[in-house]
Amino acid sequence: MERFIVEDCYAPLTAKRRFEDLDKRLDWLEKYAELPAIDFNLSYRYGILIRTIPFGKKMTIVYTVEGEKVYVLRVMPQSMIVF
Repeated sequence: MERFIVEDCYAPLTAKRRFEDLDKRLDWLEKYAELPAIDFNLSYRYGILIRTIPFGKKMTIVYTVEGEKVYVLRVMPQSMIVF
C-alpha cells in the first residue's frame, strides 16, 4: 500500500503520515482491541463479531477478536461502510 501511495499517487509525505497513523492504531489495538463496541450492522452482514476504529481522518480499521488474537479484516474509507 505504501508503494502504491508513493509511486502511483506521487504522494510520499501522505504515505509517511498514513503509515505512522496506522502504526499507532495497530499498537493501540494490541492493548485495547476489545474496548470498541461491536458493530452489529456489520456483524450481521458478515456473520462474525466485527469491531471498527477510525484511523486518520477518513479511514476505518475493520477487525474481529477471537480469543487473544486480533484479525484485521480491512482498512477502508469510512464512506464505504454502508449501514
